[in-house]
Amino acid sequence: MEVTGICHVVGAVLGEVLPKIAPADLCIAADAGWLALKKHGICPNLVVGDFDSSPPPAGLEAVALNPVKDETDLYAAVRIGKERGYGDFAIYGALGGAWGHSIANFQILAGLARDGCRGKIITDDAIITSLCDGKVTLCAENGRDVSVFAHTDTCNGVTLEGFYYPLKNATLGSDFPLGVSNRLVEEAGKVCVDAGILIVVQEGREM
Repeated sequence: MEVTGICHVVGAVLGEVLPKIAPADLCIAADAGWLALKKHGICPNLVVGDFDSSPPPAGLEAVALNPVKDETDLYAAVRIGKERGYGDFAIYGALGGAWGHSIANFQILAGLARDGCRGKIITDDAIITSLCDGKVTLCAENGRDVSVFAHTDTCNGVTLEGFYYPLKNATLGSDFPLGVSNRLVEEAGKVCVDAGILIVVQEGREM
């Protein structure tokens, strides 16, 4: 059963935008993410990792992973959040480190969307989310510059409303970036996809 609240997952490359944790929320640090949170006086509910980039935390609940594994520490943190009933994920400190891990985190977003969960990666100047066979409304206060990319081979029935370059039932492919560098011209815009998984990047947000 899905629980009320947001599961905040925090990686090591934490910027200035910090998670705002409500009583119903769960905060999971992925490996060295707990050290990044500690610098800001934030204590996670749980730390998950193989602790190859940080020492195990003292006095915190921790799940120690075998360093020989198929999933990344951040993927494991999201998986555990799902196992605890959360369906809404806010991911911090996930971009700007190793390129391989950054790209892996885009795949995590796509997997969340495919599984019917809500997920977003939050950075200092962008919010990245994913959309599977559905729609989302974007508010201009989170940034007017928007790009959409097909994560699956094709995304069919892509519609953009409230944008400088609108689309109506378009098909986007994963091998041509047709959806890059669009702009909201209304205070809110709508992104829809009938079939496939879109990665939606909204940037230019004022801190």
